[in-house]
Amino acid sequence: MLKPDHITINVKDMPKSEEFYGEILGLKRLDSVDMGDHTLHYYELPGGLLLELIEYDDDHGELHPHVKTRGIFRHLAFNCDDVDALYSKMKDKGVVILSTPDDVPKLSFRNILVEDPNGVELEFVTRY
Repeated sequence: MLKPDHITINVKDMPKSEEFYGEILGLKRLDSVDMGDHTLHYYELPGGLLLELIEYDDDHGELHPHVKTRGIFRHLAFNCDDVDALYSKMKDKGVVILSTPDDVPKLSFRNILVEDPNGVELEFVTRY
């Protein structure tokens, strides 16, 4: 049986990532592990899943795919109680907003798309 364990994001800016995932989203910060040439920072996601933020000591550049680039991971989606309230909070905190709150009747939810401090697209949905 397969069960998801963790999701990994290579960070560009650890302090901004800590603010985004810890303060804005309110995820519980767990421990960090120094691996020598990089550090792993863990946050708790619902259902026992972990978010692993990797902070590398060296720099190998950045990837900038288009939203329709094929063969890449597109985004991570979270269910939340009130997408409109989360949108307001993120807007006030200067988060990059990719789409404002919108109803998606065919999927029975209201959603927003944002970009985390590392350029990773995240979707937040409130189902109805």
